[in-house]
Amino acid sequence: MQSMSKIDGSGWDERLLQLLVAVVDAGSITGAAQRLGVTQSAVSHQLDKLRAITGDPLFVKSGRGIVATARAAGLAVQARELL
Repeated sequence: MQSMSKIDGSGWDERLLQLLVAVVDAGSITGAAQRLGVTQSAVSHQLDKLRAITGDPLFVKSGRGIVATARAAGLAVQARELL
């Protein structure tokens, strides 16, 4: 099983980088959607795409929100640098 511990460009685009950062910062799909000016459904669909690219759940439920996995947090740091 190959581990993609960093962003290598395969399938990533600026919109996905922004989405990842927005969800990490907001701690919720709703908050990220509001920040990005898109629907919750759009954020959910893009997260599914990111999960497929990374092979990681990226976020886990915590109380009323979600928390980034260690993988998502690390990718968000790289995403911020690329943006």
